[in-house]
Amino acid sequence: MRLLLIRHAEARGNVQQKMLGRLDERLSSHGVLQAQLLGQFLSRQSWAPTHLYSSPLKRAVITLEMLVACHLKGDDFPSIQTDESLLEIDNGIFQGLTWQEAQEQHPQLCEQLMNSQDVIPIPGSETLSACCDRTRRFIHTLYQTHHPSDQIWAMTHGGILQYLIAAILDTPIVWGMRIGNTALFEFEVTLSSSSQSRQNPQLCRIHRFNECPHLPEEQDLGDEMGIWD
Repeated sequence: MRLLLIRHAEARGNVQQKMLGRLDERLSSHGVLQAQLLGQFLSRQSWAPTHLYSSPLKRAVITLEMLVACHLKGDDFPSIQTDESLLEIDNGIFQGLTWQEAQEQHPQLCEQLMNSQDVIPIPGSETLSACCDRTRRFIHTLYQTHHPSDQIWAMTHGGILQYLIAAILDTPIVWGMRIGNTALFEFEVTLSSSSQSRQNPQLCRIHRFNECPHLPEEQDLGDEMGIWD
């Protein structure tokens, strides 16, 4: 099974560095260009998807629709299946705020977040364990329901991508990373119940990891915190 995880193109709130969370914003004009360039890049690759998954939020669905539209045989593409497991992290009372606005409105909480290594819950937000649970369920469902020959695109968000990657790599650690808009993570997975096969690097391969080859000038850009998306 081949799986391409994609962060959506730039949304209007991303330009203002808002912590969008579950806010349902459309793409910025630059985001439209990013999606067009990614669609052109993917149309030149050697494989096309047999299945399409997306977060239900507009910025994700629109990005994926634009990628499909860039393919000459886009009419033959599978329909997009939205899945709430791919939603961005719900960041509670921070939703829609910039970090500066959050510091002004919730100074004590922001100081705790900046100065403590402990998990500080944000009122109304999704817990980290809930993020782990839903992404692991999503990846497990893919493994259980798809054939080895299936080729999947999944459009999602920068914050939850870190948890999806942890689920794919089967690690208890969620590694923080800067993920730019339209960044690509491509995995090839051939799973077996044999412990020896799981240790064979020829059966589980990483082809791309946090790459934006279609945006060479933006490869190193991303958000400092996974809550901006």
